[in-house]
Amino acid sequence: MPEGKIVERFLDERSAAARVECLPAVIPQPGQYLLAYDPASDEPLAVPVFSAGNSPDGFLAAPPLPRRWSPGVTLQMRGPLGHGFMLSASARRVALSVWDVFPSYLLGLIQPARAQGAAICLICDDPPEDLSTDVEIRPLAALGEICQWADFLAVAGSREAIRGWRERFKDDKQLRLPREAQALVVTPMPCGGLAKCGVCSVETERGVELACEDGPVFQLNDLM
Repeated sequence: MPEGKIVERFLDERSAAARVECLPAVIPQPGQYLLAYDPASDEPLAVPVFSAGNSPDGFLAAPPLPRRWSPGVTLQMRGPLGHGFMLSASARRVALSVWDVFPSYLLGLIQPARAQGAAICLICDDPPEDLSTDVEIRPLAALGEICQWADFLAVAGSREAIRGWRERFKDDKQLRLPREAQALVVTPMPCGGLAKCGVCSVETERGVELACEDGPVFQLNDLM
């Protein structure tokens, strides 16, 4: 099983919780996750770890992470797992909307969006302080306005946030989704698809699906 090492922890977790050193093949794409655990710990369950962007020799990990994972801790990791975001090569106006989770879950999309010349807007009520100036920041109250502008929308939130997405996007007839809209559902995924335990079940238009296998990124329309 591949190994990774915590090489740095950050106090302000809005951008990232830690910097992880690992092989390139292990690095999750935006929206994908790893299952990681500390073999020196007596905790039985692995922890889902999402990317907040790449870094030299590894990636930045989105919070929350266990407090015991301090610099120098070596982790056993399985992944990448799940379906991540699919940023269309034609997207030129990219909106990233964070609900009840840290902004870091969507920050990994900034670099690929920038690389294809897209304008980027982060819709967030508590944004990181160190974002580059080419990322426009708007409050969540501006979501409707930004949806009219964007041709790609990525949202991130817990399973509890799905109700808010339905109220905002399905019940508000004045608000139309961009041409492409995808949603990351952040929820416990203890088995990573091995046991199909159902802890991460999500109601979709096709019935109950598992975030660990069928997600954790879904088409937003499928959650409406």
